[in-house]
Amino acid sequence: MDAFAHFHGVAAADKSALKQPARRQKFFVSMLETCFMSVTVEDEEAAEGDEARGFAIFDDMPLQISTHEGGTDWERWFQDTYAMPEVDSTNALWFSCCLMEPEAGIMAEILRTTFSTMPELQHLLVFVPAGMQEDAAMILLHPFEAHFHQMEPATDEVCPAGHWAAASEDGTPPVVLRCCRDSIIIPPSIRLARVEDHDNLRAVFDAQSEVVTSVYGDFFIAELIEAQNEENRALVAEVDGRAVGLMCLTSDVDINVLAQCFQLDPYDNLLKPEYMSRVREHARRVLAGETDTSLCSQGDFMQVAIGSMDMDALLDSIPKHEDGRFTAVQLHGALQMQEFADEVGEALQDFEKGMMMMLWQCHFLEPMLEGGSFITPSKASECVQLFMSLDINVRKQIAGEVLDKWSEVEEILKLTREAIAVHDDPEAEEKEDGEKEGGEEEQQETTPVVEAGPIDTIVFLKALTEEEQGPFSLDMLAKLVLILHWWSDEDIGSPLATVPDDGFKAALEQIVASEEGLFVSHPNSPSWLANMPQHSKDVFCVNMCCLDQAYQTQALDFLLPAFSLYPQKDYCIITQPHTASNTPLLNAFTIVPPQPQNTFGHVCYLIHRAALLGPPTVTYLQPHLEPQVKPLIEVFDQQTQHDIQEKCRSFLKIGRAESLQVFVAEFDSQVVGLVILEIPTSDVVDRLRCCYHLDDYLLVEHHEGTGANKGHARLLHWVINPIFQKNTRRLLQGALRKCGRTVLFVESELKETVSPIFRELLQVAPRRPPQLKKVLRQPPKVATFCNIEQEVPTEEDLREEERQRLLRDAAQTKALSIVPKKLLSETKIPVNARIVVVGASDCGLSFLESLLSIPHLLFNSLTLLAPGGLEYHHSHHLPLVAGTAAYSHQELRRIMLELRVRILDSRMVQIDRQQKCCILHDGSMLPYDYLIVATGLQDDALHAMKIRSWGVEHVTDGYRRVNGAMSAADPSIRDLLVEGGTLIKSLIWNPLSYAVVYGRSLHAYCVIQGLLLRKVPPKKIILVLPPRLQDSKQGLTVDAFYEGDAVEEKIHGILVTMGLKLYEGYKLLGITQDNRERLKALILEDYNGGEVIPLVDHGSDKDKEARTPRAEAHGHRPMGEMEDVPGPSPAGLPQKSMSCRVCITADAVNVDPDIFNSMHGNGLVYDGRLIVDHNFRTTDAGIYGAGSLCEFSRRFQRKNASRYLRHDGFNGREVGSKLASALLRMLDPVNGDMMAAGAPKAPGSKATSAGPNDPSSYGASSMAADSIADAEESSPDLLPEFYMPIAKGGLLPGNLHYYRIHACRRGDQQTEQTEAKADQTIVTDTLDTSNGTGHFCRLTLDSFGKVDSITYLGGEELQVESLWSLVGLSETFLNHLYGRWKDGDIPDIIEFLTDEWATALFHDRFMDFCHQVKLEMLDKEEVKKLINEKLETINPKEGLSRRLLEQIRAQLPKESVKAMQEHLLDYLAENTNHLKTYFLPWMWENSK
Repeated sequence: MDAFAHFHGVAAADKSALKQPARRQKFFVSMLETCFMSVTVEDEEAAEGDEARGFAIFDDMPLQISTHEGGTDWERWFQDTYAMPEVDSTNALWFSCCLMEPEAGIMAEILRTTFSTMPELQHLLVFVPAGMQEDAAMILLHPFEAHFHQMEPATDEVCPAGHWAAASEDGTPPVVLRCCRDSIIIPPSIRLARVEDHDNLRAVFDAQSEVVTSVYGDFFIAELIEAQNEENRALVAEVDGRAVGLMCLTSDVDINVLAQCFQLDPYDNLLKPEYMSRVREHARRVLAGETDTSLCSQGDFMQVAIGSMDMDALLDSIPKHEDGRFTAVQLHGALQMQEFADEVGEALQDFEKGMMMMLWQCHFLEPMLEGGSFITPSKASECVQLFMSLDINVRKQIAGEVLDKWSEVEEILKLTREAIAVHDDPEAEEKEDGEKEGGEEEQQETTPVVEAGPIDTIVFLKALTEEEQGPFSLDMLAKLVLILHWWSDEDIGSPLATVPDDGFKAALEQIVASEEGLFVSHPNSPSWLANMPQHSKDVFCVNMCCLDQAYQTQALDFLLPAFSLYPQKDYCIITQPHTASNTPLLNAFTIVPPQPQNTFGHVCYLIHRAALLGPPTVTYLQPHLEPQVKPLIEVFDQQTQHDIQEKCRSFLKIGRAESLQVFVAEFDSQVVGLVILEIPTSDVVDRLRCCYHLDDYLLVEHHEGTGANKGHARLLHWVINPIFQKNTRRLLQGALRKCGRTVLFVESELKETVSPIFRELLQVAPRRPPQLKKVLRQPPKVATFCNIEQEVPTEEDLREEERQRLLRDAAQTKALSIVPKKLLSETKIPVNARIVVVGASDCGLSFLESLLSIPHLLFNSLTLLAPGGLEYHHSHHLPLVAGTAAYSHQELRRIMLELRVRILDSRMVQIDRQQKCCILHDGSMLPYDYLIVATGLQDDALHAMKIRSWGVEHVTDGYRRVNGAMSAADPSIRDLLVEGGTLIKSLIWNPLSYAVVYGRSLHAYCVIQGLLLRKVPPKKIILVLPPRLQDSKQGLTVDAFYEGDAVEEKIHGILVTMGLKLYEGYKLLGITQDNRERLKALILEDYNGGEVIPLVDHGSDKDKEARTPRAEAHGHRPMGEMEDVPGPSPAGLPQKSMSCRVCITADAVNVDPDIFNSMHGNGLVYDGRLIVDHNFRTTDAGIYGAGSLCEFSRRFQRKNASRYLRHDGFNGREVGSKLASALLRMLDPVNGDMMAAGAPKAPGSKATSAGPNDPSSYGASSMAADSIADAEESSPDLLPEFYMPIAKGGLLPGNLHYYRIHACRRGDQQTEQTEAKADQTIVTDTLDTSNGTGHFCRLTLDSFGKVDSITYLGGEELQVESLWSLVGLSETFLNHLYGRWKDGDIPDIIEFLTDEWATALFHDRFMDFCHQVKLEMLDKEEVKKLINEKLETINPKEGLSRRLLEQIRAQLPKESVKAMQEHLLDYLAENTNHLKTYFLPWMWENSK
């Protein structure tokens, strides 16, 4: 054991402690928790619990460096000792621990898995400390013998004593063992493909899919290889002379389509930088409104126009004469018929004229073409070819050649001018001849200056020809004419054109200095980059890659040879279907985010050439690197840039301070990334544990040990060059290593811009305070003596006060994200499947939250269709409708749902199953791979009359909208009834405007309170209560109160006291409209036998008169009164009419018409509810359903007829979580049901990497793989079990908060308890409805003594989650509540439960404690036997009696009781950060 401790760097003082099993276990757990990576080898054929065969832990530094507090910079010692620059922290890991069975192959499997998991890893190292005994070394190093070799030091110098790598007493230095990647994974040979590789490659393709050859033919691979050219290339991976893989490449990439569909601007839209800079400048000028923004000359437009034509076909279509020629008129007419794109057509108004001019320019010494001139097709074709050959390089070359011979040109120009001048002036010529006879001096004095007249361009060009002893050929001059006319400002459009004074020199210089013409459209145009030249593109594409299964992990070896085939290209892209599985090749690529309007059906992966050379190196910021930081942070706002620069300057000034650490990522001497960390104090971590569920993700105590290189770091700022985005985790890991920390966290302020780094981290949910009331009860005043000074709070007291304040701050807008070092070894597995959730119900939100909580998965395409947005989007409005109390506004905001899910304020109106897309209300199509229907049920009162709510934009076929008729389920109801809006003003000020609220649901009463809060007078509001009906087959009654409910009586009393009218027993039949198509009156069916029975307050006549509007003065019938309607209703009952301006319905719920049409029209089974199987799947494998809209198939009732199948009886949040678990079986490649996906079970051993793929460390449940064959069985055991209670709540009239929490339904016979037994109902009522003080509370118990439901009404707002925690608990947990209430000791249940003794019941970990105790008791045979014996004597209908519970409690073994007490004390001790009111035994000992 001493040798083991010495090998693993255990301090001498702790070596003896490892002999204790508990301390040894803690040592391994701590090592595993703080390491970088771990690998386990399992034998799948072994017995359960005995699968492990080998285990290895890796870290980014030697284990000994931590225990000796030697920092983290092992590289300096390594290079000084071994001088191997190819080994560094970016490509090497150290073994921290290795335990395995003595079996051959286990170490090889560990090494193979480790190298395969991390492609950049090249070396694995083992540090053997000095002083190891030979026998112990042989035992401990035996696993490394076969694959590792000892490194030879490059120096004889040894480290001094005290150094972590110090030599032993006898001077023996430590040893390092090394294993190289190439010795474990032999790289294949990559070469160009040959046709003879066909047979080998066909076997590889057929082994993975026979569809390829069946679709493309038997020899398509050979044809593909044979078709290679400069654009299309093919590479082959060869092993032992056999082709095992093929990669096909092409440089023909449509960057315009990709730029329209993906966010490629950070990658220069896959253009070369010099081209993209011009494109950006053009876009800036266009968007700024400038007019002259073209990047092209006339010649460029002309080339684009000609290139879009089939010139040979056009020439062939012209009728010809016998000699094969055609006339210029015929050609002109044919050219007039050509049409071009808008931009080209606008630039070339006279295209046919330009073409005729071009024909002359190619033969400029010939006369201009006239209408009857004959043209041969070859002449026209040659002219077009000549013009199209004039690219930027040819143009510059020709202009350069002319300028190189400019002295000759200038001399010819001078002579030509002189000749023309003499020819035009004969007297000057005679005078010149006479002067020749005189002397030379006289000649110089008397020679007249000849004024140069205009020179025809044709004359000058002819003088430049070789035939006239000029320097240029006729063909070159023809090209020169074309270049000067079409690519400069000169006009040589006819033989009459003249030569400028400089002889075209300026034009030639302009051409030499010109840039290539770029045909760029408007930035918002679909053809923005459609005409960019091929050589401007900086990308090639992998259009096919297939590799033998045994070599899949070596697919990256293709990339470097691929880039070598395209040396001018810096980017490589791959596009894959959204449902394609992730491969080792794709792991090296970065996923490019799609544009919001993306129509591309694939995912785009991208990698830069530089990213293949390894991750950047993380170093501390140095002064010479600071200037390179500024361009890197230009993406931030000015304030953030200033903050970053200040921190950089501060760091450089004070050096490596403990609190601030600034790192840069260097690649090729360039700064490509920046990481700024802050080392927090210990109280910050305590605050995080108090306010967030940090302990669900970390074993915090192991990250806060006394040893070095442990602890937390706060990420303040982070930025990285996009091409290195894939290396983000390695950069974070490097920064953590440098500063000696093992956990990184970010607290993001959601009101500000949130850094995208959160996608690499884990989002930690906030915790709720363990209290019942949201506003804590004020403590009683404590009497003190005036001469005793008040005790000054300590620093710890102040910190604790701050922690409790933050925990209870309802307006908190911070979110916590963390990542431990062990999760940085692997990137999150991307899930690109397009998942569309229809409906922002509790079920839909819970489904999304559950997916996003999986630590090793990254969902890139989650979409939520939420008409009206999320609830917290309306938090600025006054309360209006009821809520389910499943999610609070802050909880949704603080898990950053909106930043990780695309939320569309839109409504699905149809499903296209063939194209797998949703049709939205505006006609747009939203594609999906998995569609989740979680809309729930909506108010059906208006739908029954074929009326859509006024705020719903889409009107279903056969339906209509009525101005003023709306439903409480309308997403726009808050905007329609906004405070100060038109309707509210009308209800307040117009004496003829009344609002009728129809329905018995909780929404109806909440709407009334919402109207009252909006200052609508009570006399303007009428509540119509429909008759109580039983739950029909289609609709679902959602009455807020059962008949005779005390809460209903109180609320009705409040309403009547206000003067609000209530009519009970009237069913809404129809709506009438006025001539402006507004709501005029309601038609009601009377279930009271024709007698109008309004519930009104029996006050004085004067009060009644004050509350009744005098409508007679306006000539109208009084509003709010019933009026008989002639004739009976279809049911034979009397009908009444009630005039009103606004009607708000909130009654029984049913399926939305659009949702019903979407399902019924697509053949999905709907029988009162959408039918789903035990995996929540409909008859379409891509469509899932959950929530109150759905029902499990009735075949699950064959063996248990009482099983409740409809989802409305379950908590929506729990249903959504179960739905996520079912879908993850298809989406999670680590823990999913691979057999369900069609993959065979692989026998034998396999190695698995822990870290992100080990969900047990993070509370993610592992899904057991059910057999597909059982999917069609009718056993109800296949159905998921539900336990969470159902809650609803709202603000009712009188400003009273109402909550109703009841247990979920287990059987069809189980209904909400309306009349419980006397000993199963506990009621206290101290509520004073006149002022809202006191509370009404009712608890009901089930037959087994568990809390079945809680009903609360009162003026104080409660913590709903705390009420949840009580439902399902045994009444005995509540401190003898029933007995004390029966004795009259508890007048108010709420106040009783608010006392500090009950705090532990409301703690978020109390249920975990109960579950742990339950499991431990079940393991005790004596306890199990006692309980089973008592249960046999129980009548299930009568349930458990309190007397029987007392008997069981008395007979429990003392050891079991003591164990439970100890568990309780441990629970209280572990959560003292919240539960501070309990005085524990250890506190008593410390106080002595």
